[in-house]
Amino acid sequence: MKEMGDSIPMEVSRFSSKSSTDKETRLIAVRVDAKRALVGAGARILFYPTLFYNVFRNKIEPGFKWWDQIDQFVLLGAVPFPKDVPRLKQIGVGAVITLNEPYETLVPTSLYYAHGIDHLVIPTRDYLFAPSFVDINRAVDFIHRNASSGRTTYVHCKAGRGRSTTVVLCYLVEYKNMSPVAALEYVRSRRPRVHLAPSQWKAVQEYKQQRMATRVMCTSGDAVLITKADLEGYHSPCNDGSGKYTTIVPRIGRTRPVIARLTCLFASLKVSGNFGPVVRQLTEAHAC
Repeated sequence: MKEMGDSIPMEVSRFSSKSSTDKETRLIAVRVDAKRALVGAGARILFYPTLFYNVFRNKIEPGFKWWDQIDQFVLLGAVPFPKDVPRLKQIGVGAVITLNEPYETLVPTSLYYAHGIDHLVIPTRDYLFAPSFVDINRAVDFIHRNASSGRTTYVHCKAGRGRSTTVVLCYLVEYKNMSPVAALEYVRSRRPRVHLAPSQWKAVQEYKQQRMATRVMCTSGDAVLITKADLEGYHSPCNDGSGKYTTIVPRIGRTRPVIARLTCLFASLKVSGNFGPVVRQLTEAHAC
């Protein structure tokens, strides 16, 4: 009975601790929501005054450009007006990333499509907020796909200073092998008035860290030795007479398992154009 009696206070203590933690978590969530609501209300009030201020400066200051060329296939700038769409198309823009909330968006997606421009919308609150890691990945991949096709992407928020700069920096980090600091210095050399909120700069740094961690996880696996026995039962690619080559197909029942990270491994395997025996060409493959 004594042991049972002693265990009751311990259970009560655990319950009390868990309840206190849950309460603190809810309180933090409420504070974050309140902050978002307050900043959102302020951003709505300031949207048109600050927009007109930027338009005015663009008219009277030659160096105050609405957009700037950051990379061969990347433009960074402020929110476009409908009249800007034909001009963007004319200078080679084939895609647009909008990081504005709906009330800040001046050009409908349908107008971009009418001019043959792809449109990715990632609504992000102004001033103190950054896109999520998932959204940054979407945007960076979107830019890269278009660049690979020779198309320029225009990345914009309201003023082309914070939210859009966050995405462009992450693109440079990922595909131009820049550090966050080097990327920021480079972008500032092209568009001097870029300015990141602390949360936006933190998002860039965390993006770099997470991308590096992903690569380490993928490359930390042991090297996979491909032997002749492992490749038994696979047909070599051959020409079927139509100019097309068949794929490598296993003979059922004769293949042997290779312990590897198959997703990474098979992405890295390439068969040369002479279609010689694979084992001679690749004796060891690393997971990507």
